[in-house]
Amino acid sequence: MHNPFAKTQQTQHWVLPVSIMALIVGFMTSLAWISVEDRRGRVQRLEPDQRQRFAIGTLDLTEENEDLRLEVTKLRVENTKLQNALAKNSNASEELNKSLQEMKVFATLTDVEGPGVSVVLRDSKKPIEAAIDLGGQIVHDTDVLRVVNELKNAGAEAITVNKRRVGPRTNFRCVGTTILVDDSKIASPVIIRAIGETETLFGAMNLPGGVLDELRQVDPNMVEIQPVERMRLAAFSGSTTTKYITVPVDKE
Repeated sequence: MHNPFAKTQQTQHWVLPVSIMALIVGFMTSLAWISVEDRRGRVQRLEPDQRQRFAIGTLDLTEENEDLRLEVTKLRVENTKLQNALAKNSNASEELNKSLQEMKVFATLTDVEGPGVSVVLRDSKKPIEAAIDLGGQIVHDTDVLRVVNELKNAGAEAITVNKRRVGPRTNFRCVGTTILVDDSKIASPVIIRAIGETETLFGAMNLPGGVLDELRQVDPNMVEIQPVERMRLAAFSGSTTTKYITVPVDKE
């Protein structure tokens, strides 16, 4: 049997959700159009005690925001101080490291490089009889010492003798026919390398009456000197310990 209300009931089944959706959309649309003036109007329509609570809440938020702003400002100031302190310490560290490097160079405790000259001293190959009247043809410790001193006087900033760095306490001496540089034995050829202003060093070593000039008079082949554009000299490798000296402590 056909039910005349079936269609009507079915229609009501779909009509209800559509109505609810329309209501929700309308409500959301009305919320979306609330302006500042609407909010102010709504506040004015509140009861006095409600408006007071609303005002207190707004004031609390304002004070909290102000506290946060002051805290952020304080943190920024502290951050600036910290950055300045780090920069200052960094500069101090750089100056300290620079001074340390300069002292290491002065004390011959680091490798160095630069321009300079190379001097080679060799024993003469002339027959001994031909060289007796000229004072001998063997390179002695005094010859090496005089070359080193003349290079220093000419402004050499670093010197090696047969690859051994000359330090503040380096000594030269002969034991028989062997030359000792500190405790290291060296023999001909003796290669002396010096870093400094090349032309000055070269000119000073070739002055008439100098040590190289005297050796050349014995045998020109005993001496060889040449400028070097760039070379590297090793650090001092000898002992740096002391037994008797101490650093005095001033009394306050």
